Amino acid sequence: MAASKNIHAGSGIQIVPLHDIQSAILERMESRDDTGISDAVDIMLSQAVYHGSSDVHLEPWSDYFSLRYRLDGILQQIAVIPSEFQPKIIARIKVVSDLVIYRKDVPQDGRIDREKCSCARPMRVSTIPTIHGEKIVVRILGAANDLYHLDMLGFPERITDSIRALVTRPQGTLLLTGPSSSGKTTTIYAALHEMMQLQKNTVNVVSIEDPVEYAMDRISQIQVNPHVEFTFSKALRSILRQDPEVIVVGEIRDLETAKMAIQAGLTGHLVISTIHSGTAAGVFTRLIDMEIEPFLVASSITGVLAQRLIRLNCPDCTTAYTPDPLLLQYFGLKGKKQRYYRGKGCPNCQHIGYRSRAGIGEMLVVNEQIADCILHHPTTSRLHEIALKHNMIPLLEDGLDKAKRGITTVEELFRVLPSIV
Repeated sequence: MAASKNIHAGSGIQIVPLHDIQSAILERMESRDDTGISDAVDIMLSQAVYHGSSDVHLEPWSDYFSLRYRLDGILQQIAVIPSEFQPKIIARIKVVSDLVIYRKDVPQDGRIDREKCSCARPMRVSTIPTIHGEKIVVRILGAANDLYHLDMLGFPERITDSIRALVTRPQGTLLLTGPSSSGKTTTIYAALHEMMQLQKNTVNVVSIEDPVEYAMDRISQIQVNPHVEFTFSKALRSILRQDPEVIVVGEIRDLETAKMAIQAGLTGHLVISTIHSGTAAGVFTRLIDMEIEPFLVASSITGVLAQRLIRLNCPDCTTAYTPDPLLLQYFGLKGKKQRYYRGKGCPNCQHIGYRSRAGIGEMLVVNEQIADCILHHPTTSRLHEIALKHNMIPLLEDGLDKAKRGITTVEELFRVLPSIV
């Protein structure tokens, strides 16, 4: 690696520009050093951390071994590696994540501890057999200094104020919804971080997660283990005997966990959890469809936040542009006088045009009228209409507001929100 091509991090460790990572990896793998493959794998993982990647994909194709990073939610091709190095790279990752090297015919899950990589970050490893060999995905887990405050997530002030109000209540259930990688866990940790700063050591907080993505002080964090049948529902049943005041359930996946979480929210506990649904209103019909009694849903749930993550225009190369007329028509913006902006691409954003992400959301706070509606088995659209009448701002409106202010683009909104327009 030429010194002129390297950027130095504050810790003194060199950061390689994305377009130079492939040559850095190949240089180490083709060396005759005993540590060549180990160093190459360290470069793959450490550079992913330094460039803000959430996942590392190592994928065997018919003619090469592919390295891709998920940056700001989008997979980016980083390196094309000759297939001859594929077995050695896979074996090295299996060694550091304590997986069985010779088992290539079954999926495996492992973990890379922070001391095994120069970036000092814990990682979750998943392998799966394909017709061209094993595919590996490495999820980069968080460090304590990655925790955000609610004000840093990009939500409108009305949403952050609502979250703060709900998590300071002595009981009730706050649910977050959205697809995978929409920032739900980050929002939960931000809320917990502020709660712990406010209440110090006066509250007993227990979380059940799969996996534990951030290690937090003064919180009892539990990681589920399906291999020994230690599931969300079993863990929740146990911690209810531990005198908790705040319970975080990583995800409501089944009827038993849903029932226990809802009941806990009624019996003097504050419960925070996630559930998959398209919109905030859809959470209530989803729970009722799971055969949770409507009166329990209406009584326990205090609020639902539906959220997505959108990429932000790079502040160093943002310029005015004219979006595709069909997109403007799709969003009901055609014919309206409005200037729009996008990043044209520069070295600071790796010539992508976007840099970093922020949340957009819709917050449905349950009041007396909405609770009464829930008791009558409403459709999702009916409950959504009633919530709008009670000042809920929908996801799309929050997103369009950010596009009109030049924070993001309508193209990015179409990528994230096509199904709810």
